[in-house]
Amino acid sequence: MPFVPVPNTLMVETVFELDGQVVENTSYWERPDGWNLEVVSGFLGAVNTFIQSDLMPLLTNTITLVRLIGTLLDTAEALSYTLTVSPPVAGTATGTPLPNNSTYTVSFLTAGRGRSNRGRNYVPGIPVAGTASQNRVDADFRTGLLAYYEGLKALGVPSSTFMVVVSRFSGIDSAGKPIPREVGVTNNITSFATFDDVLDSQRRRLPGRGA
Repeated sequence: MPFVPVPNTLMVETVFELDGQVVENTSYWERPDGWNLEVVSGFLGAVNTFIQSDLMPLLTNTITLVRLIGTLLDTAEALSYTLTVSPPVAGTATGTPLPNNSTYTVSFLTAGRGRSNRGRNYVPGIPVAGTASQNRVDADFRTGLLAYYEGLKALGVPSSTFMVVVSRFSGIDSAGKPIPREVGVTNNITSFATFDDVLDSQRRRLPGRGA
């Protein structure tokens, strides 16, 4: 697939390790005034601090935050900056963890409709203490995650940096292949949702299954 530029937009990869497996989630941030190395490094520092204070207490102590990678999407050769968390920071929920593949989906909503206007993260590192039963999270874990994502989105507001959903494709062709856009489209995230309390699964997160 060809590279699809997304002007003034930073992709942030939040990278964890869970039982020896690399696990990550991605978010996208648009800054109309543009980015440079100083701005990117400062923003990643703020995101790192917020993850440690507001997300890691919800997660099992068997997962560690190891780095954040910020990549500008203006061109294929645009700036990329890695913030290494040293030493890695572990979750603080004690007790038995769920298996690596167990995850919980948080959906990113915008004012638009359709798949191009929606995003999601699959949250790893869930402790048994955050569940109500074998297959369901409890209310405190669910509301805690939603509060974390709302706080994360608010982190960019003072600098006019907006958490967005990125669309790089505009439907599919007759062969069922995605059609790349010439320029990616962004939509501001308006809210977050968890549509039920049922756990989901990411098989590649099991040890030895994937990157």
